[in-house]
Amino acid sequence: MVVGICAVAGTIIATVSSSNTVADIVGQAMIIVVLFGGLHYGRKGAAISFVIATGFYAIFAFSARGSIGVGTATQIFILRTVVFAVVAIVAGELNVRLKYLFIKLEHHDYVDDITSLYNAKYLSKLIEKYISEFNRYGSKFSLTSFTVSDEMLAPMKKKARLKLIKDLGNSVIRGNIRGADEAARLDNTRFTVLFPNTNYDGATCASLRVKSKIAGYLAKHGLDAEDDGLIETEIIEYPRDKDAIELMAVNLQDNHPKEKSR
Repeated sequence: MVVGICAVAGTIIATVSSSNTVADIVGQAMIIVVLFGGLHYGRKGAAISFVIATGFYAIFAFSARGSIGVGTATQIFILRTVVFAVVAIVAGELNVRLKYLFIKLEHHDYVDDITSLYNAKYLSKLIEKYISEFNRYGSKFSLTSFTVSDEMLAPMKKKARLKLIKDLGNSVIRGNIRGADEAARLDNTRFTVLFPNTNYDGATCASLRVKSKIAGYLAKHGLDAEDDGLIETEIIEYPRDKDAIELMAVNLQDNHPKEKSR
């Protein structure tokens, strides 16, 4: 963020000292909006900030274009729109991936080797962290477990099975939750998502979306997505399910994925 702000600020200063129009300044400033939206709020924030930045810039691009013609203004507008899109995409992806990467670099034993999601040990620490935040601020949180049937995947070869597990965690689940949500692989085909500041109803809505994406992915691999036993989900909320979540945090401390990538 500091590098992005300095770069944009420097360009704005250069623009002010030249004969460029106000639209150029606004266009540069909108890069910060898109960058912040993606880095702070993830993919969805990147998309929303891109739309806002593009719309706001369009007002100045065509109403305060100075002495340039409509054709030139249109070309500049298209170019800046492409810049907004690239910044939004990169920032959104960084938001989703960097926090897992930083944990992996600092504490390798906190990250699952196959999916690069958090593992059971780190999820336990996260649960304790959010319990502490509830005690201080009263902010609820929820947990949803997604378990794909082992029996359904048993006929698959090990390499194909590991790829499926990796794609489920790395692309399907992580790609369909908010940047603030925490995803972990506990063991085999069991995943858990922690939804901060989310009650049971909110977690249910988010979980249904994720479950449908998992089912769609499994259907592409020839599995019967209509089978009720293919994907099991369990949703619990703190403090409603206080005892169950606190027990879960304790049990996860000694829990490790049983299937390794080697």
